[in-house]
Amino acid sequence: MSQDGRRPTSIRVQLSRALRGKKGREALGLYAKLEKKEPKEPRWPHRRGDLLRRQGKGPEAIECYERAVVAYAELGFVARAAAMAKVILLIDPSQTGALEKVTGEKARELHRAKGPPPLPKRDRGMRRSSLRMDAVPLKPAADQDDDEVRFLDIDIEVELEEPVEIRVSLTDLETRRPASPKAEEIEVDVDSDDLVFLDLDEEPERVAPERLAQLPSMPLFAEVPEEVLRAMLADAELVVLDAGDALMKEGDASDALFVMVEGQVEVKFPQQRGGDPILLGEGDLVGESCLLDDVRRRADVIATSPAQALRIPKTTLDALVGKHEELGDVILDLLGRRLIANMLQTSPVFASFDPSNRADLAALFELRRAAEGLVLVEANKRSDGLYCTLLGDLELFVGNETRRVGPGIIFGQRTLISQQPSRLGVRCASDVLLLRLPAQRFATLAAMYPTVLEYLSNLAGGDHGDPTG
Repeated sequence: MSQDGRRPTSIRVQLSRALRGKKGREALGLYAKLEKKEPKEPRWPHRRGDLLRRQGKGPEAIECYERAVVAYAELGFVARAAAMAKVILLIDPSQTGALEKVTGEKARELHRAKGPPPLPKRDRGMRRSSLRMDAVPLKPAADQDDDEVRFLDIDIEVELEEPVEIRVSLTDLETRRPASPKAEEIEVDVDSDDLVFLDLDEEPERVAPERLAQLPSMPLFAEVPEEVLRAMLADAELVVLDAGDALMKEGDASDALFVMVEGQVEVKFPQQRGGDPILLGEGDLVGESCLLDDVRRRADVIATSPAQALRIPKTTLDALVGKHEELGDVILDLLGRRLIANMLQTSPVFASFDPSNRADLAALFELRRAAEGLVLVEANKRSDGLYCTLLGDLELFVGNETRRVGPGIIFGQRTLISQQPSRLGVRCASDVLLLRLPAQRFATLAAMYPTVLEYLSNLAGGDHGDPTG
């Protein structure tokens, strides 16, 4: 205690005052004290490096960033560690050893301890040529009647091809909303009774490692060998956004996958009426549509705060999947979980269900693929299930009239309810990834959730030109 009887001012309070007073030299010293006091906390070398970089002291900044890379990786924050390594390369491209310090070991430990179990290894026989080949293809049933279009169910053809299990967790189904904007954050310092007011920039919100281990991007880094992780990160680009900047726009070429590092973005579908935007933050994947060929972005993704993301080119992912099949397993699992979660959050069929019920619903669906040109439903014939397209385009046809539609279309429920032929044909206008609820599971769904049956019944009684089929 000081001679005048007051507690000494905490280091964080001093740092806050130095930063607000733009006293750079003093702030550097205080960051050094905090790093010595909390050697496993990556924020202090990170922020000290940022300050040195703004002062034009590149070599000194690199030394701080290198310590931050190691500290982030040891806590399981692989994306942040990779982002730090990329900043080092921006300052000095010769510092290629920075990426060697990025490891997924802690991420694997956390993911297996807190998240879903490791992905099963599957014997696929011949190596696939594209990511989309992993989902079991729809195959017409040989014994279908003349008045129906029916495909083999997964449990029928399981001996021929192993089904893909998409394990949607409650974390996937949470809708994250932005925190109420605050000019300051209040924190009680552990060493004193001082109240510390830290700017959000000074004390960034960070997801706890245990929670981060359950977020969608973690398997991307946790379930692949180190050589695959480093190859992905070597080709990745760090994208820095200010609030209001677009990470991607509707119609852009879908040529990369993004992993959120910091901040938050909102996903808006310009053609979707009503509904809240989907909010994504640290640990989330953005731009999964790149995992199918020849598609374009369907949504605008806008930063709601300063944000960073790692951009991994599709060409890199395709090349790595050709060499390392386990990466294809991980990516398909991530793609399926995110797309199923999006459908369950945005479709009016499931809008009234809480996350636990949505997880039960997700388990009833199969993730399937359909080749371009395949007819899923024919006019004047019965459908064999409920379908929801996730990626790819469909062509709707009634007589000589046709209309092309994008993902998000639900069809097949009318003939399931009424047992009457469809008046609408549905054909794949491109390769399509879709969710399929087979007819035999429909009764289970209706028994568990009567409101779904009521909603689908209302659709079935509507206009026959309705694209829901």
